[in-house]
Amino acid sequence: MNQVNFVGRIVKEVEVKSVGASHVVNNTLAVQRPRKNKDGEHLTDFIPFVAWDGLARVLGNYCQKGQQIAISGRMQSRNYQNKDGQMVYVIECLVNDLTLLDRSYKQEEDLTEELVDGHVDIPQNMIEEVVEEIQNK
Repeated sequence: MNQVNFVGRIVKEVEVKSVGASHVVNNTLAVQRPRKNKDGEHLTDFIPFVAWDGLARVLGNYCQKGQQIAISGRMQSRNYQNKDGQMVYVIECLVNDLTLLDRSYKQEEDLTEELVDGHVDIPQNMIEEVVEEIQNK
């Protein structure tokens, strides 16, 4: 079984890129470890993640650097050749569910009706419908 869940803060500004007819967001989630080190400080893991199409548009429209989100998905590995001809190996979370935990949305007024207890749960199979509904308001 390959299923992961992370809660953390978005590390970089969210940038939606087009790949053919699809949209993609590549970013990193800063996830605080539950235990402290010998100096009493929490360590942080930086988890690369990728979100496609509807989830990418939600991230682009409603999320920003520093915002806390929860993601669910699966870990995947891939490789590619960079512009210098070197092979780059990547391990990342392929997001299939997203929960917005902060109320610091870029367009909070558009999501007012969708908010429940300060967060929005958007299942993968409903992303297109929710995005279309929000855009038509």
